[in-house]
Amino acid sequence: MAKNIADQFLFSINSNSFDPASSSILYSFFLSLLIKVFGDSSYYPLFINLMFGVLASFYAINFVVHQYGKKFALFFALLLQPLAMIYLSSILGMEHTIHIFLIVLFFIFYNKLVSGNLKAFSHVLIVVFFLGAVRFESVFFISAVIFVFIGQKKFRQGLLIGLVGFFPIIMYGLYSLLMGGLFFPNSVLVKSNFHVSDVESLITMLKSKFLSIDYIKYLLPFSVFYFMYAFSRYRNVKLQRVLEMESLPIIILLTSYGQLIFGIMTFRYENYLMMAYLFIGVKICDFYFKTSVFSIPKLFAVLFIGYSVIFGLFKVYWYHPVLYIDSKNLYYNQYKLAQFLKKYYHSETIVANDIGAITYFTNIEVLDMYGLGSTDVAKYKYKNPDGNNFSYFMGELSHRKNARIAVIYPEWFGKQIPQNWVLVGKWKMSDFRNPHIRYVNFYAVTKSDIPYLRKSLEEFKYNYFPR
Repeated sequence: MAKNIADQFLFSINSNSFDPASSSILYSFFLSLLIKVFGDSSYYPLFINLMFGVLASFYAINFVVHQYGKKFALFFALLLQPLAMIYLSSILGMEHTIHIFLIVLFFIFYNKLVSGNLKAFSHVLIVVFFLGAVRFESVFFISAVIFVFIGQKKFRQGLLIGLVGFFPIIMYGLYSLLMGGLFFPNSVLVKSNFHVSDVESLITMLKSKFLSIDYIKYLLPFSVFYFMYAFSRYRNVKLQRVLEMESLPIIILLTSYGQLIFGIMTFRYENYLMMAYLFIGVKICDFYFKTSVFSIPKLFAVLFIGYSVIFGLFKVYWYHPVLYIDSKNLYYNQYKLAQFLKKYYHSETIVANDIGAITYFTNIEVLDMYGLGSTDVAKYKYKNPDGNNFSYFMGELSHRKNARIAVIYPEWFGKQIPQNWVLVGKWKMSDFRNPHIRYVNFYAVTKSDIPYLRKSLEEFKYNYFPR
């Protein structure tokens, strides 16, 4: 996408159609600026993310030092990488690291504002603007900030937060509609789990969310921990005063529940929240450690710290192998697949469902079966969330787009693969930790495409894979 922005000012993964595959305006434009000024390089994401990873870590620890002292800063620093996993986000190279950095800046400037520095509000506005531009999921965060300002009867500030924060989102939406797309990016619509048509389906969806492992391991312990603290400290205080004293935790809790219900909570996606949980955890522990009186909430705070340590170690144990196991598998999948498509299907339309590297390293036009990088597929999925006739739709669309080959993860689609596609070959990933990504299947879209695909796979395997 960044290449197309730099070359054609087209916010699209394809060069001949409007197919926006990312929800991050800021990150895409940042990459495109580097391409425009310094030329193309696949190392820009690593450079950007390492830089923002270091900045996020430095400013976060520095903030805790100034707010709570060096002892709490040491505790914070020890938990920072295991819980927020900035090192993993930095090396994986996506916009989540910038998101974490902006959350750190928001905490810094918002605390200055609360402390009486009215000039800090302009800094808060700038951060909120970039939050709206870096990830569309920031609508939950911006909405929560507006709610808190209105609850404090600061209507003017709340209105300004809304105007500034939603401005990049609205501008993108208008641009997308003019280009023939949807108001929200394809990735937001495709990945959103919020498809309800009646009260019963709403209840079913909410039950699935609040019984999910993501809620139980992330948000439930933090919610219980925080509400015990808030009840013990503010049970005789008016709501407006609570909103003033506990505005940041309330913002983060509202954001978390919005992310849980409407979005995704898996590693990378919720790491900006983990950073915020750490900030709030340190704030609460600072309050309890200043009192020598034993209490049940204080005991629970100690237990929560213990849980956080164990949970952080578990995250490292579970996700750290992604850096070497999954990276190797993705190299053989995405990079080798890009080599294959560039050699045998140059400048053709390819049906795929994992689209980043294969479009960056080649000149293909991708027809994304998942819908991130194909507006036609995203529109269909948005209008038909049940996907009952998806295989027929995909078969017709691939024929209309003159695609000769489909390269997909079969586990993602089950019976939704068109029946007229013929499986010719597959690549197996040796030790991928995601159970939904085990094979890359190669399908000939029509029977006449079988001989060429079979010959190409055999030739590529012989010449390009180690034996």
